[in-house]
Amino acid sequence: MNGPRLSRRGFLGATAAGALALTGCGTGFALQSGDGTGSTEGRLSFTLWAGEAELAAFRTVAERWTATSGVPVVFNVVPFSEALTGVDANLASNRGPDLFRVTYQDIGVYAAGGALLDLTDLLPGGFLQGFDDAFVSAVQSEGRVYGVPHHTDTSLVLYDTEALAGARIPTGLDDAWTWEEFRSIAAGLPTGEAQFAFGVNWQLAGAYRWLNWVDQRGGRLLTDDLTGPAIDSAEGRDALAFTQAFFTDGLVPPTTSTKGSYVDELFTTGTIAMVFTGDFLLPTIDPAFVSAGRQYGATFLPADERASADLGGNAVVATAQSVNPEAAADFLAFLSDDEQQALFCEQATVLPTRTALLGQQLDYAVRPDLMELFVEQATTITPELSAQVTVPQFNAVNASMVDRLEQAFLAGDDPARVLADLAEDITGRLA
Repeated sequence: MNGPRLSRRGFLGATAAGALALTGCGTGFALQSGDGTGSTEGRLSFTLWAGEAELAAFRTVAERWTATSGVPVVFNVVPFSEALTGVDANLASNRGPDLFRVTYQDIGVYAAGGALLDLTDLLPGGFLQGFDDAFVSAVQSEGRVYGVPHHTDTSLVLYDTEALAGARIPTGLDDAWTWEEFRSIAAGLPTGEAQFAFGVNWQLAGAYRWLNWVDQRGGRLLTDDLTGPAIDSAEGRDALAFTQAFFTDGLVPPTTSTKGSYVDELFTTGTIAMVFTGDFLLPTIDPAFVSAGRQYGATFLPADERASADLGGNAVVATAQSVNPEAAADFLAFLSDDEQQALFCEQATVLPTRTALLGQQLDYAVRPDLMELFVEQATTITPELSAQVTVPQFNAVNASMVDRLEQAFLAGDDPARVLADLAEDITGRLA
């Protein structure tokens, strides 16, 4: 069947949001290409970006499903930066794939445009009850289900063991550094022309990770009904003033603002002593430390009024143009059941979304000791914050956050003025 034509630019408007649309995780992947574009009877086409470990896991799961269903899955693996623009073009020409990989922040815009297959009545009864509420919220739009929460990732603070020798390292969420303690530890680390205390992973499409600080303070980006801005608040101003001081006081490299450079390489080279980073980067960070004969550990994000963490990871969705809707839904349910999700998470070094797996010790390929901490931190991802970063207009909102936070971090603009301007931007984006 033919689905609706979708122009993503039509949803996002003529803004920089389109360039920031891919808010998921991963860079520098070794890629392969396939012939999976376009839905065709007798097979499932699956467009995705994937690293080597991820692709191997996807293929293993697909082979298992095909062995029982008799339906082959054909992969179209594309560069991360091109994944959704390619999907957009194919949808617009009625050549959409059966399935594609998507960040949680992108689901809303596709669902609102009628591009996704409504899975509400196609998934097994009670299927979504096996997932944490935050991830169920992330794949729903107006009460309907448009994807499966395949996996998640979130951030922790990694630290150079030698640099933080003598500092108190929290070992549990209820013992996390307060903002003030984190600031004190960072201020006590040596800094200089090429040495800084830490770096935060809020560059470009990751600007939404700044909302961790707002949420920790008890603030919100959007109103409870998600129809207007709530960021211009005492809590928002406190969070912005606190994080602005990272730059004005020289604790973070000036090149790591929202329009700056990614921070993981600065950690592996020793430029920064601590880094806020996601679990998906452990396969890159770990060998760099091992080869240099250095050691690193991890601890939880700082907490204030409450603990909070960013919603990372990806869902998998089916398109409304799929000529194989029942098979697509069956594969999605299989892909995200306990056994298949455990396999994928272990091999790809990402976190599960199924509640049955959150209490299990998975056999992660890299630093399983640290992955246990990431799993614990992920329990602080709330349905309320998830709902705010998955509204259909979020990519446009995120683009405004990039610009406004840059003004605060590098230009030193007054937090109250910055957030007033951001609130005005959000009003326009939501409209």
